[in-house]
Amino acid sequence: MKLSQLNAFKAIVECQTVTAAAERLNLSQPAVSRLLAALEQRLGFQLFVRKGNRLQLSDDGEAFYLEVARAFEAFSGLDQAAASIREHRFGRLNMAAMPLLSGAFLPRTLARFLRQAPQMKVSLKTFRSEEVMHRVQSQTLDIGFAFVDAPLAGVNARRVKCESVCLLPASSPLAEKTCIDVSDLAESPLIRHEKDISQRKIDALLRRYQLNLTEHIEVSLATSAAELVREGLGVAITDPFTARIASEQQAVLTRPLAFSLPFEFDILFPALRPAKRYAERFVEAFAGLATEMNIELRIDPMLSLQDQM
Repeated sequence: MKLSQLNAFKAIVECQTVTAAAERLNLSQPAVSRLLAALEQRLGFQLFVRKGNRLQLSDDGEAFYLEVARAFEAFSGLDQAAASIREHRFGRLNMAAMPLLSGAFLPRTLARFLRQAPQMKVSLKTFRSEEVMHRVQSQTLDIGFAFVDAPLAGVNARRVKCESVCLLPASSPLAEKTCIDVSDLAESPLIRHEKDISQRKIDALLRRYQLNLTEHIEVSLATSAAELVREGLGVAITDPFTARIASEQQAVLTRPLAFSLPFEFDILFPALRPAKRYAERFVEAFAGLATEMNIELRIDPMLSLQDQM
């Protein structure tokens, strides 16, 4: 059956006469009658019975009209759906991230993003960096957040660069300082992270200055280090994302470092299929939230990771 036939049927029902339906559709009366006859032949049952000068729906016609009305209502919703897609408020975004970001900062970014795209369907999963890289490389994710230290075929990336900071208890003597130098770290127990890329940089720095530190706690997650700082068990050199969120509690303070200790990771995109524009919108929301939280960062242009590192 054709849309023109259904449109003629719907107009006859609502206008109650073929003449009025023809005027609504800007067609001749015979043309509308032909459309109706063709539809009835296609359906195999009569849609109307004549009552005087008017047409009245048959029982079968009434049942069919309810379905036609529902179909036209859904059809009219396509304009709204198209507007939502055009304004980036509708679609699907599949993401995965390392625990450092997926615990708090990315959920806040997601909330910011969804306020502008309330109908968007989003998946945010947490994996170690190796698994995030694998899933982006298999082209099953739209965005990944991970530490990358080796070339990756089939993956594009934007490197995020910022500075590590010091997280310390509000009761610490170091709280009086406006920034923390390397020598200051010897005054409090240092809560270590497991040997990831960032911790290796910290270890290299401490060896260079030959500092004797108290290091009796090691954790896997930055959020665990932040909680231990809140309990007053030491200080931690950590990423600015974890630190800013942790310092929202009065018992924890963030101080910049007097020396440079870069904290870097990559935002990953599948290279073997077209990039979704929603993915770039999410990166914009990520950068916007960082600015609101006074996290200074730089996001480099997109590069292929196949020949990098």
